[in-house]
Amino acid sequence: MAQPLFEGGPLFQGSGEREDWMGTYFQGRKMGFTRAQTSWSPEGIEVDSTVFFQIRSKSMDQSTTINQKTRLGPDFKLRGFSLLQEITGHRQQVEGQVEGNRLVYRIRSRGFDKEKSIEFPPGTLPSSTFLLNLMADGLKVGQKGILPLFLEPFQMLVDLEYEVLRRENLQYAGKSVETLAIKQKFSGIETTLWVAGDGSVIKETTNQDFESFKESAEVAQKLDEPLTISSIITMSLVKPDRPIDRPDRVEESIFHLHPIRSPKFVPEDQRQKILKTEQLPNGLYRVTLQVKTEAKRSSSSGLGKPDAKYLEDSAEVQARHPMIRALARELVADSSDVWQVAKDINRWVYRNLAKELVDTVTALDALHERRGECQSHTYLFTALARAAGIPTRIVNGLVYSKEYEGFLYHAWPEVYVGEWRALDPTFGQDLVDATHIKLTEGTQEGPFRLMEFVGKLKITTTSH
Repeated sequence: MAQPLFEGGPLFQGSGEREDWMGTYFQGRKMGFTRAQTSWSPEGIEVDSTVFFQIRSKSMDQSTTINQKTRLGPDFKLRGFSLLQEITGHRQQVEGQVEGNRLVYRIRSRGFDKEKSIEFPPGTLPSSTFLLNLMADGLKVGQKGILPLFLEPFQMLVDLEYEVLRRENLQYAGKSVETLAIKQKFSGIETTLWVAGDGSVIKETTNQDFESFKESAEVAQKLDEPLTISSIITMSLVKPDRPIDRPDRVEESIFHLHPIRSPKFVPEDQRQKILKTEQLPNGLYRVTLQVKTEAKRSSSSGLGKPDAKYLEDSAEVQARHPMIRALARELVADSSDVWQVAKDINRWVYRNLAKELVDTVTALDALHERRGECQSHTYLFTALARAAGIPTRIVNGLVYSKEYEGFLYHAWPEVYVGEWRALDPTFGQDLVDATHIKLTEGTQEGPFRLMEFVGKLKITTTSH
């Protein structure tokens, strides 16, 4: 293989293959590895990658594996990909191929198999191989730009900003390697890559305390003691300036959230309202937010028609699966009061799912295993409510934990019963308390958008 210049030139010539390994560290502690097998020929390029994170919850292995194959043409344009995500035996598979200006993909999980498509504008690059495109086009210090990026695990399009910062020599395997340091950011996630002339990454750092280093296969796969779910919770905990006494009884709170890239990232709804925004000296913002407990409601008359997507099934929320629909019919019984039905579903999920720090991935998995954390409770509630004909959306944000004396990242549902109302099946609350701070919405996009806040957000609080 010829070694290309950073300024451009053929990245791969003829036929060949290369294997690259990296060790992944979180706050200095090794928690996983990545492996990329790149093969090329005059017909195109294929990258076969594995990402592995070692995590435990008490005695249970919660490790996550993501396997992906990405196929590019000789022009480095995406032809197709296949992605398999596995967590504690739960699997979700996504296979896609480009057809003209559309990406057609198929999602499969337990009890779900559906084909979808999205617009795929020319020049859109897959997140798994976009670096090869940059290298093939040539890079030089000072170069910057914005790329349309497709995130395969989330099936989302985002804009990636990048800037080539400098040339820098790094040590690898006892040798000095010339690299380019490239800064990239999208949706609040900032990463710096040190890339060698053959397109391999020697080092990577993020603004969320993750680091990766190029290592031999043997070293990369040698891991420390697994991270535990509880230690991850502690690391992501948002400590306020003072503890909140009896948080489930708090009816109104004033929170000051900072630093935030834009006040537009904090939603307003029936419970929370932005009272004030202040720009900080660094250009970021401080937002003063009023949050109230969900108000009591006596009637569910006057139902409107929110977006049909709030009744859809998905790979995570299998609202049309026979088991889900049968249980929903049982819970609805003869009731015509949709708010009462929502409360009955909330109570059933709260009572029938054990509260364990186990990610059961989908509603159907949660129903089968009868255990899980907040996401499992929320997925199952959402599937049952949608199966009962109640429009339901998933909310992601923060909630105060008396046990940890701080705010934990959390998920809960909202139902439309003539108006949007928030419940919490994890805590058994029909009216969520005023320490539930909503930050994003959505099954897949919502957790991804939380990256705007994780590891950066600070909170001071005033309670009433």
